[in-house]
Amino acid sequence: MDTITLSDFFGIEDATALLDPSSFVFLALSILILWIGKMVNDFCTPYSLGEELTSKDNKAIAVSFSGYMLAISIILWGVLRQDIPVEDLPNVNPGKRLFLRDIGATLLWSLFGIALLQVARIINDKVLLRRFSNVKELVEDQNIGTGTVQAGAYIGSAFMIQAATYGETSGSLVRDILVTLAYFVVSQLAFVLFAMVYQKLSAYDLHDEIERDNAAAGLGFGITLSAVGIILSSYIVSSSSILGLALWFVICVFLLSVCRFAIDRFILPGSPLDDEISKDRNWGAALIEGAAAIGLALILSTLFHS
Repeated sequence: MDTITLSDFFGIEDATALLDPSSFVFLALSILILWIGKMVNDFCTPYSLGEELTSKDNKAIAVSFSGYMLAISIILWGVLRQDIPVEDLPNVNPGKRLFLRDIGATLLWSLFGIALLQVARIINDKVLLRRFSNVKELVEDQNIGTGTVQAGAYIGSAFMIQAATYGETSGSLVRDILVTLAYFVVSQLAFVLFAMVYQKLSAYDLHDEIERDNAAAGLGFGITLSAVGIILSSYIVSSSSILGLALWFVICVFLLSVCRFAIDRFILPGSPLDDEISKDRNWGAALIEGAAAIGLALILSTLFHS
């Protein structure tokens, strides 16, 4: 830590910086983007969000929508801490041009991220949980397990999207969008491959358990999907090699599998983790599995890509 002097301690510059008017403008813009995200979700889903959340007290929709809004916030967080250029605006003085450019970039990349999250929702329905209809499970059965998997996929995808927008740009908006799109496709492919491995490692049928309204099965898998997104995004932030990302994914899957085995043997020694999830529907055990995966993801992100 740098040495702190008395002038630093009692300095007012840092305090007055908190009152920067541009920060309030971007805060208002962020709230607007979250509202737009909600409207886009209303338009793209066949149910009424308000009715499900309030009239029917649908917890499954609440879990899914919470993951969606958190995912938009993660993308916003990534965009707001970057200086992402878009094309310069003619006939505007440099100061206003920079400000308007930042607003335009924030709006553009956030809306692009929202569109990708909607694509992730469709992939989740048609590929990741392909044996049943997510809408039916969420609306008719109020299946919290399905809601959790959808939320986990949203959050994992958001980490990949924000990582793709991190750092210096190529100078071409079209190229940057294509690169972000490429990483998004990689993330969805990684989720599908990880789901296949996760199924192989589990003693129970993941789809069947989720369809039987087993919230524990969806909770453990959904949170682990978020962990996969965190781990892969840490690589994208520091490297651009697709081959390196593929190798990192293999390492990530291996370490997450070891983590699950360790929880089974050392944290829950009295009963197999699979039995706790499939037979006892113990969402507490699933939560421990997910929390350990997130913890491992954060540690790996720091150790290998700091």
